[in-house]
Amino acid sequence: MSDKSNSDDEITSTPPDITEKAMVATNNLLPEKSRKIYETFYNQFMEWRTKNNIASYSENVLWTRYSILKSTLNIKNQINIAQYPKLHALLKRKSEGYNGKKSKTFSPNEIKTFINEAPDSDYLLTKVVLIFGIMGACRRHEMHSLKFNDVSDLKTLILVTIRDTKTKTTRKFTITGKYYDVCKKYMDLRPKICTTQNFFNNYFHGKCTVQNVGINKFGSMGKTIATYLNLPYPHLYTGHCFRRSSATILVDAGGDITTLKRHGGWKSTTVAESYIDDSIQNKINVSEKILNSIQTNQTLNTININSASTSNNFPTEAIPQLHFHNCTIHNINIDKKQ
Repeated sequence: MSDKSNSDDEITSTPPDITEKAMVATNNLLPEKSRKIYETFYNQFMEWRTKNNIASYSENVLWTRYSILKSTLNIKNQINIAQYPKLHALLKRKSEGYNGKKSKTFSPNEIKTFINEAPDSDYLLTKVVLIFGIMGACRRHEMHSLKFNDVSDLKTLILVTIRDTKTKTTRKFTITGKYYDVCKKYMDLRPKICTTQNFFNNYFHGKCTVQNVGINKFGSMGKTIATYLNLPYPHLYTGHCFRRSSATILVDAGGDITTLKRHGGWKSTTVAESYIDDSIQNKINVSEKILNSIQTNQTLNTININSASTSNNFPTEAIPQLHFHNCTIHNINIDKKQ
């Protein structure tokens, strides 16, 4: 008898109410934020199987939708397609040379220009979102769900606690210096009578309203900044641009992978590295390290050659040889040869 048959027998002998609760709990194993997408793809696949009279789950019928189907089939049908080697080989071959579309990133100079030059009357909210996104490597949904009580004003710095994270791990970051002043100005404009607990309220003509900033507005602020700076392809600065910019700037400044993972709350080194943009500054840093290494070695070689040359040319005859045998020495006078 197969494992699936044993599983069906166990479910049959279980009380209906317990079985129902178990099925609900099992379905909750799918990612919460993308569950609808997973369910849609799964239903499309099952309908396709029915329409084409396909009863099996062989690897010949699983060429696409691999990641989504792997999760849903494993949960709903106890089929583990991760064990299909031919499917793995096909996907690997098809993915060669593929570069997924990623959000563009802001450079330190571009961030500095926007913070310093954009008028607060129109862009104060956007500046604060940019600061939070860069200093905390924040996702748009993290800023959308950020509560006012999770932002602490410590007079010289702001301590931010991000609780609603994708990895379910709370992380913290601080905002200091000039960026503290910008954020403090926005915080002081918050209406005294505000029914919402969200930190970010909409901002119009120098005043904050009681309405929350929508998640789609967070996603469009990168484009707003790029448009102000007249950057090419502003539509490519998506809601992920702040998090990717933060990771890239940190690494370009000398941060190691451990610091990067802690900063963004990443558990996987591969995922953390994927957020680092191949920036011009990074290429400059690499170029300077190579050039400095070459120049340093060249200088050391020159010093060694000169030292050897000086040692070989030293006039040994200038040093008189002295021999003493069974004598008491009170004074020695050596006349230097002219």
